[in-house]
Amino acid sequence: MVKPEVAFISGPIDTGPGAEYFKSHYVAPIDAAIARDHRFVIGPIPSGVDADALDYLLAYPVDPLRITIFVTETEDRIAGDGFRARGVNVQVVGDRTTLPRERDAAMTAASTYDILRIRTEKEARKLYGRAYRSGHMTNTEYNWKRRKGSPTREAPDGREETSPSRATRKNGWLRRLSAKLPK
Repeated sequence: MVKPEVAFISGPIDTGPGAEYFKSHYVAPIDAAIARDHRFVIGPIPSGVDADALDYLLAYPVDPLRITIFVTETEDRIAGDGFRARGVNVQVVGDRTTLPRERDAAMTAASTYDILRIRTEKEARKLYGRAYRSGHMTNTEYNWKRRKGSPTREAPDGREETSPSRATRKNGWLRRLSAKLPK
């Protein structure tokens, strides 16, 4: 029996008004993967590409059993039941000390290819304005580098990139995730 292809869908947490970024860059490759009967792994982020992809797949409709949401133990405690209520598989990675980057590494290992897009520098400058940081490596870029065998968070200027878990906690996405999902 041939093992099915599994796409890791990864992207930014801001897809713009009406999810235009998602529609422009993700729908066509997702449609192609659906047509080839591929499976999907997605992270638990309640906004952006993760949320858009889950909603899109379930509305298509793709059998929820073809979709797996990867969560850390903490994310599972907060949002796992909401995902399960939507009928998708939930894969808990690690324990309460597991970081989002470790969850993402498990998603790379469980998948065979990526559906992702990294914003160009021009797009990032326009989106973030004065908050734009040259050399910042997004989690999406890190996922792509991990797949290519270069899993470093070293930024082009030689400094080490900050942990995504600190930024994630600071932005309060776990609280937003919990509020968005069904109880």
